Formats: sequence, structure tokens, C-alpha cells
Amino acid sequence: MDKISNSQDEAGALRNVESFVLEKLLSQHALEDDTSSVNIKELMDSVDDSVSPLFDQAIEDLIAQSLIHCEDGENFQITHDGINELENRKKESIPL
Repeated sequence: MDKISNSQDEAGALRNVESFVLEKLLSQHALEDDTSSVNIKELMDSVDDSVSPLFDQAIEDLIAQSLIHCEDGENFQITHDGINELENRKKESIPL
């Protein structure tokens, strides 16, 4: 039972880190144009130390899902799918 609970906790924490990254990239996207990007170091500096072990996994998952884009390995952009996903996540978290 503890393994299931821990697995669910990790999945929830990973989802939170992913959402944080999407939020950060969306805020930069809103400030500039479609070509705006955020440097990986800036993203890493803005996450809490307690979730930083999940940061790399979150970035990999977001890229694999085509929610963020990175051409040079350092500068990330949110995709239109990423914007839609973030909007869906926000809707899911609203209690009825």
C-alpha cells in the first residue's frame, strides 16, 4: 500500500513540476511573441530544492508530449499544445 501511495505522490509531484514549467514558459510567451524562450538555468533556479530531482524528468516528459520545444538544449518555448494542456490542467483543479 505504501508503494502505491508513494507512486501516486511522485506522479502528483511530477505533474506539479510540469505545470510550474508550463506556467513559467506561458508567462514569458505572453510577455513577448511566439519566439520567446526561457533558459534552462532560469527555470532550474526558480524551482524549489525539494522538487528539483523531478525537474529533469518533467522537462523530458513535456518535450516527449510536445508541450514544450527546445532547439538548442538550453532555451525552452511552450507550444500551442502546451498552452492548451495548461488550460486543461487549470480547469481540472477547480473544485465544483
